[in-house]
Amino acid sequence: MERAIGILIGILLGIAIVVAFVFLGSRDTIDDPSIDESGAQTTIEAPATAPPEPAPEVIQLRGGEPVGGVRELTYTKGDQVQISVELDEPQEDVHIHGYDIEFLSPARSADFDFKADIEGIFEIEAHGPSGDVVLAEIRVEPS
Repeated sequence: MERAIGILIGILLGIAIVVAFVFLGSRDTIDDPSIDESGAQTTIEAPATAPPEPAPEVIQLRGGEPVGGVRELTYTKGDQVQISVELDEPQEDVHIHGYDIEFLSPARSADFDFKADIEGIFEIEAHGPSGDVVLAEIRVEPS
């Protein structure tokens, strides 16, 4: 009789161990988002990330002249335009003709950030100690 009780306890312990393994093993798959309800492995795609924003165009004004000459910048209508004008001396103003964007009395830089919503050719110009200086020509083409 004691032997029968020992066998019964052994069987119950074996069943408990099997149930524990099944429960613990299935718990990992339930919490794993790559396994669906049927137990099949699914592919999880990483969320799409936006491409990094382009760095602004940099134009430098040194000794009354644009470094490298007058820049020609081309955009498509609807583009976001970012241009940083770096100055070696304060100016009366720096502006973009046709867009009516102007920085008055910039000391070290003028940072433009606007949507190219007008087609055509537009000059970036500085007015200061060296007179009127064309820094760049912006061309906005149809989309």
